[in-house]
Amino acid sequence: DYFQDAASNDADRLNFGYNEFVPKGLYWVLSWAKVEIIDYPKFMDEVKIQTWGKKQFKLYSMRDYLMLNSDNEVICKGTSAWLLLDLKTLRPKILTELYPELKMLDSKDALNELPQKIAPTSQTEIVYSSQIRYSDIDLNQHANNAKYIELMLDCFDLEFHKAHTIKSLTVSFNSESKFGDQIQLNKGTESKTPHTYYIDAKNMNTNKIVFQAV
Repeated sequence: DYFQDAASNDADRLNFGYNEFVPKGLYWVLSWAKVEIIDYPKFMDEVKIQTWGKKQFKLYSMRDYLMLNSDNEVICKGTSAWLLLDLKTLRPKILTELYPELKMLDSKDALNELPQKIAPTSQTEIVYSSQIRYSDIDLNQHANNAKYIELMLDCFDLEFHKAHTIKSLTVSFNSESKFGDQIQLNKGTESKTPHTYYIDAKNMNTNKIVFQAV
């Protein structure tokens, strides 16, 4: 949520955010993201978020993030790939073609990874199902990306969360889900990497994979 809000605020500041683009029939969609967690903020700790548009990679506008604690130490790094879509045709637009004067910080990386497909594990099991509710949807009337992270975390029980913390997370957002859609969560592991988990969510209304995470 913090990274997504920071991205929205920075885009608005640069005049290519929600308020600027929706009247033009355009909107942003988060397609892929990766975070690496170095440390977790302490209770009542004040955190700072830094974000910047990094470069255009194929159809994606890349954006990076840093989270710093109250001692100004980096505790989380992130990178993300965004698609700018036409509201009517759903076809992508290239930000740097619309704004050729736009300057990006392509020499500064929080993480240097670029979007790539996430391969599913050889076997998965159904964990649970959930329905998209009103509080889950965003301004575009789709389930918010942050909701998918919550669904993913709920694939593990309380005892697991007490014993483990997330060090790295990569998510590919593949298709949309809307109010009332039924989502099935599946989980898998590989014997070679027992502490790495694969999770995907299937929209039972459309039969499409909504997101994949590892």
